[in-house]
Amino acid sequence: MVDMLVTRTFPREEERMNLVTRAEWGAKKPTASYTSLRATKGVKIHYTGGAVPAGLAEPANHDRCADLVRGIQRMHMAGGRGERYIDIGYNLVCCPHRYTFAGRGPHALPAANGAGLNAGHYAVLALLGSSGLTEPNDDLLHALVDAIEYLREHGAAGPEVKGHRDGYSTSCPGDPLYRWVKAGAERP
Repeated sequence: MVDMLVTRTFPREEERMNLVTRAEWGAKKPTASYTSLRATKGVKIHYTGGAVPAGLAEPANHDRCADLVRGIQRMHMAGGRGERYIDIGYNLVCCPHRYTFAGRGPHALPAANGAGLNAGHYAVLALLGSSGLTEPNDDLLHALVDAIEYLREHGAAGPEVKGHRDGYSTSCPGDPLYRWVKAGAERP
């Protein structure tokens, strides 16, 4: 499915975005309509919080990224986090191959930031875990910046970039990714 990618090309190479549509990654339809957001204060960065295969970032393993995104959507919709979501809980999902998978997309209320916190920030997931693949590579960081810029341009996201732990008691997005957030969430 990932071989039919829509690539949005910007003037400079470091600003290209590889957007994988919901149809391309095989998303299920949401079970209800999204709550609409006009704008947010910014974006909160998340990680999976579980094991992500250590070799996922290898170029030959990119097809596994769509499998992971589908698995996360299935888990969210089945109530695997204690609450059944209408869809994947994130607006966008970024992989270590510099691809950004469409989740709920811009102007849709996420379900991942925590009760009472979802309207304040979009939720962007990095395919990075608490074991296995735990350190973000440059392509993942570029994809995260691509996602942030996309949500600013298409979703009226404000300037804030925070970690999930900035609003909710959690270890998310993991120490390595949180250091990057705290340092300004800039391109590598």
